[in-house]
Amino acid sequence: MLNKLIWNDVRQNKLLSAAAVFFMAVSAMMLALTALLFSSLLSSVNGLMEQAQAPDLVQMHTGELHEEEIRQFADVHREISQWQICRFLNLDNSQVTLGGHNLLDSTQDNGLCVQNQKFDYLLDIDNNPLKVLPGQVCVPICYRIRYDLNVGDLMQISSEKLTIAGFLRDGQMNSMMASSKRFLVSDWDYNRLKACGEEEYLIEFLLKNSADTPAVSTAYTQQGLPSNGPAITKPLIRTMNALSDGTTIVVIFLTAVVVLLVALLCIRFILAIRMERDKREVGLLKALGIGKGAVKRLYFSKYILFSVCGGLLGLGLSAVLRAPLEQEIRELYGASDNGTQAAVSAFCAAAVAEAVILLCVWRSLKKTDRLSAAAALFPVREQAQNWQQYLLIGFVSAACAFLMLLPQNLYSTLSSPAFVTYMGIGNADIRMDIRQRADISSTTAQLAAALERDTQAARYTVLRTHSLPAASADGMTCNLTVEMGDHTIFPVRYSEGTLPVLENEIALSSLNAEELGLSVGDTLLLWIDGEEIRYTVCGIYSDITNGGKTAKAGSRANNAPVIWSVLYVSLKDPEARSQWMKAYGQTGADVTDIEDYVQDTYGPTLARLRLASRGAMLIAVLTAFVVIALFLRLIVEQNRDAVSLQKALGFTSGDIGRAYFFKGFLSSAAGVLSGLLLGTLLGERLCAIVLKSFGADSFRFIIRWDCLLAGIPAIILGTAVSAVLMGTAEVRRIKAYECCRGRD
Repeated sequence: MLNKLIWNDVRQNKLLSAAAVFFMAVSAMMLALTALLFSSLLSSVNGLMEQAQAPDLVQMHTGELHEEEIRQFADVHREISQWQICRFLNLDNSQVTLGGHNLLDSTQDNGLCVQNQKFDYLLDIDNNPLKVLPGQVCVPICYRIRYDLNVGDLMQISSEKLTIAGFLRDGQMNSMMASSKRFLVSDWDYNRLKACGEEEYLIEFLLKNSADTPAVSTAYTQQGLPSNGPAITKPLIRTMNALSDGTTIVVIFLTAVVVLLVALLCIRFILAIRMERDKREVGLLKALGIGKGAVKRLYFSKYILFSVCGGLLGLGLSAVLRAPLEQEIRELYGASDNGTQAAVSAFCAAAVAEAVILLCVWRSLKKTDRLSAAAALFPVREQAQNWQQYLLIGFVSAACAFLMLLPQNLYSTLSSPAFVTYMGIGNADIRMDIRQRADISSTTAQLAAALERDTQAARYTVLRTHSLPAASADGMTCNLTVEMGDHTIFPVRYSEGTLPVLENEIALSSLNAEELGLSVGDTLLLWIDGEEIRYTVCGIYSDITNGGKTAKAGSRANNAPVIWSVLYVSLKDPEARSQWMKAYGQTGADVTDIEDYVQDTYGPTLARLRLASRGAMLIAVLTAFVVIALFLRLIVEQNRDAVSLQKALGFTSGDIGRAYFFKGFLSSAAGVLSGLLLGTLLGERLCAIVLKSFGADSFRFIIRWDCLLAGIPAIILGTAVSAVLMGTAEVRRIKAYECCRGRD
């Protein structure tokens, strides 16, 4: 009997039933898709790092190295389970060509290596350790995507040629956010090509599970062991691997939350309309002695059926959408091996969405408890009030505008050259990197002298980076990557305090300040040339490079090894930039346009963000169309008698339709304006919360005003016009004589 009642109700109210299932399905789909992608990303990244046996601590070093010193250090520190020294032949990018593409414009440090024997393996596309023959090379998988490479293409290093035999996944340097890329060759080819580059070393350690990685790193530096290069930890490697696709998943999750809020409001309103229509039936059931609990269960059973249908449909759609969105994750990190876990996560996410909606339905059904049988059977006739429906149309339009604007603003911010101020560097024209060389200091001095004489250089600064032992006032120690030089020429964005000007002032990146528990005005101790020097924290700034853990201090004469140098330059004539960069590219530095640097570092992230932005736009347009058309149709239906009476009095369908059209359009327009305002202000705060976890503090959107003022309003309002026209089409089918029938 219950099934028959539900089925009859669904057949009589197809539009409302379909709308309820639609909102439930979309909510379940978005949350399930977020769970699937997040689970796959974590599984793929962790699987790659486990298969490759990524090191817990890596100390890069350029220059002389005595293996016996490393051996003694490892023997003393029992928390080290294994260690090895890996050779890396750093190449001049201008001398490297991949399948006809020269790497001159690459910001990566590209080099050759051989397969490791103990851990940190380079893997094939099936995540198995690779083997190469003489004359062959395996290329990082990210370059296959970037340069459209195939097996059999050639890699040329100066006059030497190697055949691409395959593509590798690197548990340590797989992401484009890692500054180096390793090419795998045979021992014979490595020794043959030594003259083509500068050799450096990766001193790698595997630690026991309970080991304190920062403590081991600090002990290594304090012992004076080779450290002419940056130190990298396993959490930093994992963060760099996950950040690119993680940004897209965060956008999808925010989209899912907005869609769920819209679904809750719309389903609640649909239920209110049904309850209003069914007052007589509810009163009759109560008059016959049926309890209020039974009445609620009758309605709730129908929504449980809708929820099951919507949840299953949403799970099916998420499974279909998962494949294209997950393609690049599988390409970069390999297929995840947690199919069951991902399916369970998706099911739980969909169940949460449906449970939230059903809870909202149950709370709404409590209104039937307060409805007496007499009031339901003999209702006081009131004029239909439609302002709530119009308010809902405005709210949905606002939510859809917010949904479209948030990923677009995030994309325009990350792709803007001004975003470098969140990367710990100033907004210059050109960046010159000197890394992985035995003569970093002398090359830096020569370039600085050349820039001083260069009449085309409007401004420049030289920044030298050292790895120094540091301790906070409460005794916490670590190795601090400190960039020394004049930071006033190209200042970064400071969330607190100011840039370092005095000799004993230091600015910390936001993640370093948080980890060390320091704020502006606190004291930090640095060991320079064996001397303990007291610094005062003068400022905290944003930085999402090098794991977001850096520091900036003024110039100070010292003998600490320079692990890398960076020179920033602004030119008097930007039109001469290309020729100027080509000339300085012969000096031994990697010369990069700042715009290209951002694109090269965040290119994959931007591509995925663009895809997420388009997906959010599609969902927003579809949601806006369905909701506006549905509720305009309901408004017309609720006022059917009034429309019929107006026609009987001589008003035309066009006159009546225009009145509804303008009300619906104005509600939507007001909603769009509110959504754009929220997307700019609230959206900025939401993105700031996410990016702060990676080191970008005091985040601000860099807005594309053409999208904000023209593009997005045009799309949403165009959708609204189409939906309003469809929703008010019923006006033409209402007859003038219907008002004389005595409708209830």
